Amino acid sequence: MKRVLKIAGLLLLLPLLGLVAVFVTMFVGNPEIPGGLELEGFVRVVDDGYVSLDVLDAGNGEVVLIDAGADPQGKAILAELKRRGLGPDAVKAIFLTHGHVDHVSGCHLFPKAEVLAFAEDVAIAEGKEKPGSLMGRLLPIADRQVRVTRTLKDGETINVGNLAIRAYSIPGHSRGSAAYQVKGVLFLGDSADATKDGRLVAAKWPVTEDSAQNRASLKALAARMLPGEVKQLVFSHTGVLPGYMPLQAFAAE
Repeated sequence: MKRVLKIAGLLLLLPLLGLVAVFVTMFVGNPEIPGGLELEGFVRVVDDGYVSLDVLDAGNGEVVLIDAGADPQGKAILAELKRRGLGPDAVKAIFLTHGHVDHVSGCHLFPKAEVLAFAEDVAIAEGKEKPGSLMGRLLPIADRQVRVTRTLKDGETINVGNLAIRAYSIPGHSRGSAAYQVKGVLFLGDSADATKDGRLVAAKWPVTEDSAQNRASLKALAARMLPGEVKQLVFSHTGVLPGYMPLQAFAAE
C-alpha cells in the first residue's frame, strides 16, 4: 500500500514540477524590470515583483494606470502614489492590457477609477472565465474583485486629464489583449517581450492562447504606427526598449 501511495504521490508531483520548470524557463534570463524608470516626462514604471505596471501623470494631481499589478494589497502602487503625495482617489482610470490575474489584482483598491478593457477579456479579468492558455486553464475560477466599467473599441482614443490614450486590439496572448499608445510611448503588456540584446519577441507560449495570432497582431500593429511616433516600447515583464525599430524588425522577420 505504501508503494502505491508513493507512486500516486510521484504522479501528482510530476505535473507540478513541470509547471515550475515552465515558469522558470519563461522568466529566467529576462531583462530586469526597471522599477522607478521615468519615460518621456510623464510615465513611471513600477516594479510589482515579477510584473510591472505603469503610472501616467494626467495633470492636476490625477494619474492613469496601465494595469494594476499582481498584488491584491497594491503595496507598490500605493507607495508610488504616496511618493507623489497622492491617495487612491487620484487614480482616474485603469487601462488593462489583458485580463490575467497578475495585471488586474489591484483594481479593487481604486473604486472611483474607470476600468477599461476590450470586451473579449472582461470575463477573464473579473474571474468569471479561465484564460485559454495552457497555464491559464489550470487556474481556478475566482472573483478578482474587478469590475470593468467600459469596454474599448479598436483604434479609439480615450481622453483622461491631459492624456490622449489610443487603444489597439492585438489578440493572441489573450483574446482581448490591448496595446496603448500615449505621447510616443507604446505599452504592449504581455503581448511581447524584450530580450537582453534589445530585440522584441512574441509572447511566451505557455501563457498565450494563440501564438500565431499573437505574432500576426504584432505585425499588424507595426504597420499601423507612423514613422517617428513611437519613442519607447514598454513591456510588463521585461522592461523597456527605445524607439520603433525593435517592433519594425520583428514585423520584417
